Amino acid sequence: MNTGVVAYRYGKALLKYVQERGTGEMVYRQVLLLVQRMSSYEQLKHILENRDDVPQQQKKELMAAAVEETLAPELASFADLVHSQGRMNFLFRMLNSFITQYREANGIIVGRLTTAVPVEGLKEKLEKIFSGRTGASVRLVEDVDEDIIGGFVLELDGCRLDASVEGRLRKIRDELIEKNNRIV
Repeated sequence: MNTGVVAYRYGKALLKYVQERGTGEMVYRQVLLLVQRMSSYEQLKHILENRDDVPQQQKKELMAAAVEETLAPELASFADLVHSQGRMNFLFRMLNSFITQYREANGIIVGRLTTAVPVEGLKEKLEKIFSGRTGASVRLVEDVDEDIIGGFVLELDGCRLDASVEGRLRKIRDELIEKNNRIV
């Protein structure tokens, strides 16, 4: 059995369901949070996907606790469907597939902005610039990494812009090594 195909089909079904109901944004937000929590807490993922001795209602309560609010009816129904079909072991992959398909359907590009210190307003400014250039809704996740010393690193849609001090120092070092190797 191809788990990718199973995850894709269920993700697509959830996407179609929330589009018909007009609740895509709320379900997308809850699924993002649920996937984040399942990634952070391996035990949560294990219980939801692999513990057949835990009743489905308790699993839905765990999902609601993970998203810190009442589970959207569409997401609760989806969990019931997945459970009734004996596919709970694919839940994490299905939810990730839904996220990818939702972003494609709604023109959302997600990237990562890493700075050495928190910079107020930079994220919003870059989101606005890249949204204007791509015609898509750009959403950046902010990280702070003191190791880059200064500047920023932007990763967006498979591209990486390294405007960090660490990146510049690495480039200078590599150039010096290359020149030194030509001399010898």
